[in-house]
Amino acid sequence: MGDASTFALKLQRQLYQFVKNFELCEQLCAGQFKVTVAQGYTLMSLPREGNVSMNELSQAVELANSTMTRMVDQLMEKKLVSRAPDHEDRRIVRVGLTALGRQVKTDLEKAQQDFLLTAVEDIQENERGTILHALDRLTSAIVKGLKCCSPR
Repeated sequence: MGDASTFALKLQRQLYQFVKNFELCEQLCAGQFKVTVAQGYTLMSLPREGNVSMNELSQAVELANSTMTRMVDQLMEKKLVSRAPDHEDRRIVRVGLTALGRQVKTDLEKAQQDFLLTAVEDIQENERGTILHALDRLTSAIVKGLKCCSPR
């Protein structure tokens, strides 16, 4: 494989291709249901039943509250979510899936699962554990690397 520098360069190229192709998968899956990838992430972050506060949703999707407000507005226009003040504290706004939103969430999850199933069906069963282990190790290494890059 060579030295760490060569490995890092090859890994960078492979990750770029992987991320690019995975993002394309997400775009294709979301596009089937007339939502953007970001809107799809938001739908996936909402509970199937019940609701969450706008702050909880912003944290789950890792978007600023102002951005999340625009996102929820867009999803409301598509009749995928509803928004209402909290019963106990009217300053808190709660967001939940509509019946149509639950259906789109279910369909989007299935489309993503079907895509991945088709994508990995040729990977031999004896290789799957190795791949998952390698991805786990890589994720841990990247998290460690992020700690070095974070401002203190």
